Amino acid sequence: MVLGFILSLSSLTELSSKIVAWKGFILNGLDFYRTLFVEPVTYLSSIIGLSYTELEIHAATVSSTCIVIGMRVQAMGQKVAFRKISEKYGNEVRPNLTFFWVLGTVVPMGIWLLYGLRDPAVYTWSVMFASMFLPLFMTAPKIILSKFGDYEFFEQGSFSYFKSYYIYVASLILIICILAAINSGLKDNPQMPDKTMQSTATALAD
Repeated sequence: MVLGFILSLSSLTELSSKIVAWKGFILNGLDFYRTLFVEPVTYLSSIIGLSYTELEIHAATVSSTCIVIGMRVQAMGQKVAFRKISEKYGNEVRPNLTFFWVLGTVVPMGIWLLYGLRDPAVYTWSVMFASMFLPLFMTAPKIILSKFGDYEFFEQGSFSYFKSYYIYVASLILIICILAAINSGLKDNPQMPDKTMQSTATALAD
């Protein structure tokens, strides 16, 4: 118990340095996103007659990205459900996923056009809440119908909407942060390739 307590204290002493490291990692990702996405979108949209504030770009990006991921996860869940149906009834059936692909395309386009052509109020907390708990809205109707109706939640226990959704979102954020870290490292060491070539040339000359 004493050893475990000491180890936990040592982990706590390192916590601040880890937080600082992750803070820099995330801030690099945000700067990278702002520089390579927000600023070009603001410039290019003005050319084609659309107008966005930075907050509108953030809201449209988060909303449309989460909807696309949500429709992708829904399609994956339907494939699992129909596979279970095929196994249960001994007759292979395939789901029609057109609705999810159309919704995942039309709704994001509508969001961007709405913010670009009009000036609606942006409710930041509503966007964050809907984006964070989108899997809940996808699964709650299935659970309710399976409890009180004839609907059977076939994919339950075989496919997790929550896990799949959050893995996609986390992977996207992680990729942006990794690209930002690489970009930051290249900017911090612009002369590194030249130095490497010079040292190689010197070694060959010797």
